[in-house]
Amino acid sequence: MTPSPIIFERTLLLTKTFSFHVTMRILLLVFVALLVGCDHVTHVVEPDTRPAFVLDPTKPFVIELGRGSGLNGLDIVKVDETGTVLFTRFEGRPKPETASLQLSNAELASLVGLVNTNQLTSMGRTYTDPAIADGTQWVLWIEQPPSQKSIYFNNAFPSPIVEFSEGLNTLLHDAGAPDVTWQVLPEDEALKQQHELWARIE
Repeated sequence: MTPSPIIFERTLLLTKTFSFHVTMRILLLVFVALLVGCDHVTHVVEPDTRPAFVLDPTKPFVIELGRGSGLNGLDIVKVDETGTVLFTRFEGRPKPETASLQLSNAELASLVGLVNTNQLTSMGRTYTDPAIADGTQWVLWIEQPPSQKSIYFNNAFPSPIVEFSEGLNTLLHDAGAPDVTWQVLPEDEALKQQHELWARIE
């Protein structure tokens, strides 16, 4: 079956975006891994020079997690200090979809606790497994002005991000995520969201 022009265009745009933002970083990290010997490397970490910070639930913030791949796009969860959750389903879908959810104050506090307990803002800038091509990529963005944190996970997922992701899934499920109403999201808007999140890891 021949792919539709929309799906072909989406794949091309995503590939260009992914390549522009991360290919050179990946090549550099793989080169470093080769220098030290891949037989002894499970993943390569790029340190982050930005200072760590503790997320304060009483001040404006944004947490955004995209999970998927550079080729097929990211499914995105975005939460701000008001407890508003915006979902975007993109990966592998003929049409992107969006939905929203409202967290209670207690649920929002739990989410902030997941960030702080797992010390996400103290993590490195990128995590890459040099032995795997393509595969799975995640992008995490946390912002509480003036502090910012972005992390790129390329087939390498240390325990803090796994525990955060699992905790986030459980929290959203208990808050009613299975019952949200999904709506079709215009393709150009969905691609804009993808590009903006990928740009966080430049």
